[in-house]
Amino acid sequence: AAAAFAILLTRFEGGVAFIWISTAILAADLMARPRNKWLRSIIPCSIASVVVTGLFGLGWKMALPFAVINIAEAVTAAWLFRKFADPRRPLGSLGWLLQFVMSVGIVAPMVAGSMAAMAATLIGLSPITTFITFVTGHALGNITFTPIALLLTRGNRETLAQDMRRRDVAEVIALLMLVVMVTGWVFTQQRLPLLFMPVLPMILVAFRVGRGGVAISIALLAIIGGLASASGLGPIQLIDASFGHQVQFFQFYLAMTVLTLLPVSADLENRARLHRLLGQSEASYRLIADNSSDMILNLKIDGTIRYASPSCRQLGYEPGDLIGRNCAMLLAPEHLDQASKAHLRSLDMTDRTNRFEYLAMTATGERRWSETHARLLLDDYGRPEGMLSIVRDISAQKVVERK
Repeated sequence: AAAAFAILLTRFEGGVAFIWISTAILAADLMARPRNKWLRSIIPCSIASVVVTGLFGLGWKMALPFAVINIAEAVTAAWLFRKFADPRRPLGSLGWLLQFVMSVGIVAPMVAGSMAAMAATLIGLSPITTFITFVTGHALGNITFTPIALLLTRGNRETLAQDMRRRDVAEVIALLMLVVMVTGWVFTQQRLPLLFMPVLPMILVAFRVGRGGVAISIALLAIIGGLASASGLGPIQLIDASFGHQVQFFQFYLAMTVLTLLPVSADLENRARLHRLLGQSEASYRLIADNSSDMILNLKIDGTIRYASPSCRQLGYEPGDLIGRNCAMLLAPEHLDQASKAHLRSLDMTDRTNRFEYLAMTATGERRWSETHARLLLDDYGRPEGMLSIVRDISAQKVVERK
């Protein structure tokens, strides 16, 4: 159906279609399937390509060659993408997006376009024109529709449904209706070039709803904008060009909208995942810290205490008493210089733990032998931003050593 739609509505002057979304559907399906089951999709899609090209396209002479070309494009895109990215986490990171654009939007259409240009010479078509039209239409179609198709494959569809169920239904509906109203208004007038307007509520959808909302918004933009443009309405009509080039520009507009929204959605998804992992990590850290007999300190670079575990009560302090004070208060005066030098050594050990011993002071003034295992904490840019110290009372060990 997608192939017939593209050929019947966007094929002009006897050449290849200006818009092509069938490869996106097949490529997304192959990305989600094990390779030993690819033939289940390739065989029926090959038959569909032959029938549609023969009936509506370049004729039966070119039906089989173009079926091979179309399938080769989808297989190339899926193979490259599965090799370098994880299709089970669509829009999961900016790296995912870069691999997607490279494999699906550049390499695969270029490979298939070269094959199409050679095949076009058999029926007297210009290989250069065929290559440009084929690569442009397929690249834009792949970039626009593959993410939507991939989100709707079985495993991702279930994950997407879970994500959507966690949202406020009324808010989701309201935001999507806002996308519909703004898009409808923009594409029913042709006095002003307001193509940027639908992107604004769609970005809001990306922030508030997530990947599922982005996919639905893009589909709504494609349907409303596509039908209006095909009916001679909307700002696309302001372009002084043939209908074919207007259609191709609309697809370019869709692809650029996708490439605007997907990085936002990918970054938000990655941040949400990191936030969940951080929450789990902090819960584990708190469980260990609150029940450890060793005292755990989180320090700033200058030694100011940001966190102290409940075990500090062994020294006669409450955790709240230590936060915001310098850890030097826990050291016996005669060992302060030695411990300061050890702290500076720890700042130079970016990938190792530094261990040192010293006399610690309790709240009552009692001296106790302690050992610290200190590890440098780095920020996102690899710069030191703190120190994690585990302090253990080794007074009993020192008594044994003296004996």
